[in-house]
Amino acid sequence: MALSAPRTVAGQVAEHLKAEILSGRRAPGEKLRQVEIARSLGVSTTPVREALATLQREGLVQLHPQRGAVVFLPSVDDLREHYEIRAALEALAAAKAAERFRPEWAPPLQELIERMWEAPPAPEYIALNQRFHTQLYEHSGRPQLVRMIASLRDASSAYLHIYRAREDFPAARLDSEHRKILAACVARDPERAATATRVHLENTVEHVAARL
Repeated sequence: MALSAPRTVAGQVAEHLKAEILSGRRAPGEKLRQVEIARSLGVSTTPVREALATLQREGLVQLHPQRGAVVFLPSVDDLREHYEIRAALEALAAAKAAERFRPEWAPPLQELIERMWEAPPAPEYIALNQRFHTQLYEHSGRPQLVRMIASLRDASSAYLHIYRAREDFPAARLDSEHRKILAACVARDPERAATATRVHLENTVEHVAARL
């Protein structure tokens, strides 16, 4: 694969590597060798190095003095801290969305829930899950909050791929939780929406932590 447009090469490399990590093609803990990546993409090592620094800021890559760059390898402590922050922000976003929720916003969100219930492959499920939460939070009228959450959700993708790949993936529980969040928003009940969102994330973190 050859990349072009010199001014955006580092960004293109970052997006390419990000897609590989989020899809599971790059496994957690896998070493990212700059020379090999540069050769495969037809670029120099400079944009690769810049791309890895970008992905480190997003939480998808870890840079070690001895080992170099590796795909994010989740730990229980990292997981819990990450989801504590997410729970606070996403509960707020859900509450704000519930305050101003309109009936016509519900059907597209309901459709995403139904598509997740059909149990698609992991990458598609994760994409649908992210769309559901993002679309819901966009109704909060708080664009800065939505951007902060999106960044944190990207950094959570490594956890989610581990979660979705498990044989004991709790599809029924997640479906029920998504429906409760949406129902609270439809009812324009901010407190219930915030609680349902917080419980949803807390259940997820406990399930994933038990398997790390």
